[in-house]
Amino acid sequence: MKTTDPLAPGGEQWLRTISPSKVAAILGVSRYESPYRLWHRQKGLVPTEGPKDIFTAGHAFEPALAYLWRNENPGWLLSPGEVRITRDDLGFPAVCTLDRRARRGGARRIVEFKTTRDLADWGDDFTDQAPADYLAQVQFQMHLTGFTKWPAHLMVMGPFFQWHTYEVEYDPELCAVIEDRCRAWHASLALDVPPELDDTVATYNCVRALHPEIDGTEVQLDADLAVEYLEADAEAKAIDKRLRAAKTRVLDAMKNAKTANCFDQKVADRRPGRGGAVSLYANGKSLDSLKELAA
Repeated sequence: MKTTDPLAPGGEQWLRTISPSKVAAILGVSRYESPYRLWHRQKGLVPTEGPKDIFTAGHAFEPALAYLWRNENPGWLLSPGEVRITRDDLGFPAVCTLDRRARRGGARRIVEFKTTRDLADWGDDFTDQAPADYLAQVQFQMHLTGFTKWPAHLMVMGPFFQWHTYEVEYDPELCAVIEDRCRAWHASLALDVPPELDDTVATYNCVRALHPEIDGTEVQLDADLAVEYLEADAEAKAIDKRLRAAKTRVLDAMKNAKTANCFDQKVADRRPGRGGAVSLYANGKSLDSLKELAA
């Protein structure tokens, strides 16, 4: 279904506009996007992606999270839906779309809703900080809207309907840096010098998308690059074999268990996979403490 909204995601005006959701990529802290790919997308050199199932599901859960938030915050009123605010006074076009705006008398605060399949990025049992990309998004939302007196609420729903609300205090110094970075980023879009290549999946996929044709020609690689690539390929194949062998031994030791521990530290857990199989997920956060305990 076509939309007449000029700022609808994927449209030409949306591509030129900087939003809080793009800030994490501009800063290089996004888990899903890289500066290199975002720059090429905003230039129109590679296509944008359609909405992913996880984001569609997240939008579907927003009314439920809004209901829970209202129960936990009596006296506050929530906007019935998203609230959009645009700015044209920053040296770059900016748009901010809030999941909800809360008000109580003259007070205003931002409320953002997220869903996650895995709570690892949110700290064990919500005891750690929220993911850096979401924090950057919420900080810039406060900066663009001026809703800075009251901490923003970042509410997440995890597996088994666990939810938690993080309070995000406005950081004016950080937001001033973000604004400067966005201004420089917008200026760079008028040039032909992209951000540097990096090791992210997003950048790798972007480079692949930039050159889809195979024209039969040859190119001479720098010797250092050629050796680095071939050595990395050989090392990756050896690591894959080592990892597969270790996973096989851990699964064999676990039998039907859900979780594997060592020194009361969680090492891994088994989860249902496709086709009736199970998948093994490592808990990398315990590696350093296990090394100390085992020393």
